[in-house]
Amino acid sequence: MQYVKDTNDAVSPLRVTVRKARRVSARRTIQPGIRVKCGCCNETVEIYHTNDRDGDPNLETLEINGVHGTIDQWRQVLLPLLDAKANEPPLLLQPPRAI
Repeated sequence: MQYVKDTNDAVSPLRVTVRKARRVSARRTIQPGIRVKCGCCNETVEIYHTNDRDGDPNLETLEINGVHGTIDQWRQVLLPLLDAKANEPPLLLQPPRAI
């Protein structure tokens, strides 16, 4: 288990567990995934990655807490949140501009 700390030590470190893909039996495989746990409680986020769709990079998918989407779809959702400046709300949370 890895601990991901905040650069300012303002919050508890996240607990991250990485699981590799493996075959359990002839019919069952376990998908590769990441489990992120809160540092102060047991709330989790489960992330699974699949890349078994004929090698087409456009069909790579992520499942985050049961929500399936392509890599491109998740980029459109998460990158605006991650690119926000420190003192302003993320783009998705800003009020709409008047025209």
